[in-house]
Amino acid sequence: MFKIAMVADLHHFSETLSDGGKVYHLRESSDQKCLMESGAIIDSAFETLGNSDCDVVLIAGDLSNDGEKVSHEEMKVKIDKLSQKKPVYVVYATHDWCCDGNAKRFEGDKYYNDVETMTPPELREFYKDYGYAKAFDEYVNHLGASSYAVKLSDKILLLGLNDDQDGKGHSGYSDEHFEWILKHVKEAKSKGETVIVMEHHLVLPGLSMLINKGMIIGEHEERAEALAEAGVDFVIVGHSHTLRTTEYTAKNGNKMYQVNLGALCGHPASITTLTVDDKEYRLDVSYVEKFTYKGKEYTNEYITEHTKGLLMGILKSGAADDKEEFLDRIVAIGGGIKRENVEKHYKLLRKLCKFALNVTVGKAGRIINSLTFGKGVNKKAVKQIKDDNLMEHIMNIYLSVFDGSITKYGAGSPVYTIAKDVVALPEKIGKVLKIKALQKESMKKTFAQIDEIAEELLNPSLPDNHHCVIERH
Repeated sequence: MFKIAMVADLHHFSETLSDGGKVYHLRESSDQKCLMESGAIIDSAFETLGNSDCDVVLIAGDLSNDGEKVSHEEMKVKIDKLSQKKPVYVVYATHDWCCDGNAKRFEGDKYYNDVETMTPPELREFYKDYGYAKAFDEYVNHLGASSYAVKLSDKILLLGLNDDQDGKGHSGYSDEHFEWILKHVKEAKSKGETVIVMEHHLVLPGLSMLINKGMIIGEHEERAEALAEAGVDFVIVGHSHTLRTTEYTAKNGNKMYQVNLGALCGHPASITTLTVDDKEYRLDVSYVEKFTYKGKEYTNEYITEHTKGLLMGILKSGAADDKEEFLDRIVAIGGGIKRENVEKHYKLLRKLCKFALNVTVGKAGRIINSLTFGKGVNKKAVKQIKDDNLMEHIMNIYLSVFDGSITKYGAGSPVYTIAKDVVALPEKIGKVLKIKALQKESMKKTFAQIDEIAEELLNPSLPDNHHCVIERH
């Protein structure tokens, strides 16, 4: 039996880069991740891992928040300490060398981009003791970024890959790089070894291409088929911050599993363990239960509330008529949202925020059905939970994006039935009112994808995202 513990997206942010002022507050509160507390969360996770029965620890990229050298220096101290108890293997990714040149430090009402960062070759040297120096083979791509092949045990091969660029404008691999990968996979499988690929970006869509399109490697369909066909057993990925295990079957019948790790410093602050023995593989997820920051102890619930705060902070500031806070939070999300455009509609948005926070399922159901001639949502399902606060259920479904549906709503349950009815509304309206734009094939495809996402969040399919056993063949 061999036990492998895996984490990703630690996004360590050095406290030396912020004075805790307004601009930092907006940056931090508009993010799923806990930034200022990241170091304390990582310390707690590493202490748990160091005292666990795992044989090795894998870290699948984004060790730093935005490639700040000082964040890496602090991160390495933490890994050095963990490595005294467990062997550690890392890969670095886009946030580790700040591919967009956007590393920041924060002072009061301003931020500055004068933070020292590190290049891919520097990162290889910096983290060389954690995979690279132990490797029996290495590949350096056009960025100067390294991938490596190393044996975790006599029967387990790890390929620690840098997939930041494929040379064609996407994350992924050049053809030469990919041939290097396949060579090692085939050699290992000819010896009956388990093959684990650790990279940062997704190979399979996971939740949905509608959500994860920008998070997946180039030529992903061809790459996934080739990896599975060659015999890769597991692809360990991060990047999307979503906890999800996806099964893929190649044309030759080989099964490959993509294990998407959640972000360690954001909800649900997860640690995934892969146990390998002669008969089966077992995947189990645990969570950072508590951490200590500035002398005060916090539970996992603090991390969850922070992730919820990304949406709840906007709603609460609007409902409280804190106009400046509301506008600041909306703009801080990004996406090209202009403050003046939001401000024009502030009075309406304020009312909507207050309504959203307080409305019950029953009242929302009555409103929807009054606008759809009683055909919008199932009345029986609404009646069963009519006094429930609607936003509580919406928050659980929102968290399911990140935590692989810790809260499940089985098929036929009131929330499942209502949510599926709501998701189907646009398509129904398009048919009844004969709105051509909503009846196009492209829109039908989008509606189907949205329905699949809702299904997966409410009542996820197998394999289970938190605990599953996979028989070896």
